[in-house]
Amino acid sequence: MIDPNSHLLAPAVPLTDDVMWLSESFALPDHHPGRAVHVSVYLVRSKEGWILIDSGSFYHRDRIVGRVATAIGDQPVRALILSHSDYPHSANISTFRRRWGDFEIIASCGNAEIQGLPYATRVPIGGSLEVAGRVLRFLDPPLADRSHTSWIYDESDRVMFVADGFGSYHTAADADLTSRELPQGISADAIHEFHKDTVVWLKYADPARMAQTFQTLFHGNPVQWVAPIHGHPIHETDLERYLGLLNESIGRIVTEAWMP
Repeated sequence: MIDPNSHLLAPAVPLTDDVMWLSESFALPDHHPGRAVHVSVYLVRSKEGWILIDSGSFYHRDRIVGRVATAIGDQPVRALILSHSDYPHSANISTFRRRWGDFEIIASCGNAEIQGLPYATRVPIGGSLEVAGRVLRFLDPPLADRSHTSWIYDESDRVMFVADGFGSYHTAADADLTSRELPQGISADAIHEFHKDTVVWLKYADPARMAQTFQTLFHGNPVQWVAPIHGHPIHETDLERYLGLLNESIGRIVTEAWMP
């Protein structure tokens, strides 16, 4: 059921004229007291209606449905694109379809049936697809916690939607802030703790090769925003600083893992 007070819910945060950020927070009291992780849905406006990037967690189902409904009004949802099919990303598909109809589901995984998505349109990683009038590219992610993950690049507004890398933990005070609005920027510790917990294979990574991979990724896909599912949106003017902290974090993760 949609929250009857949905008009009181926090509005989605506009990133560009056509892209909005809608995020809920999942508290981490056991391991990181006072910290939380974003679980986001992004809304992309097209001439034919709305495209949703991920569907959020079932823990926040009523609030997410209410906030999406408030943001898009009477306009239709034309498609939902999944970064991958883990529950924080795909748990609300059925609820969304009951609310907005039988819109298209798009996934990049090679075996959609195994992922529980037999009805999904499949796009190979490295491919592109026109969705509701917008051209989207499906990128091979250098940071992911599952092998069936893809990052989505919107050519029109130069927004890269990413999961699970490029995230960070946050406090209640900065939950709805982008990198441009954080007085001190996204902290090194918030970036380090998130990636150490989430992208567990990084302890085996070569930090120098990872840094080169990021450089190549953004050279080929220039961004106005990096839009993480589990972190603050990162504006292009803050990306160099964020990448520097991320590269340092990967180095710390490797060092800490193999320190005698």
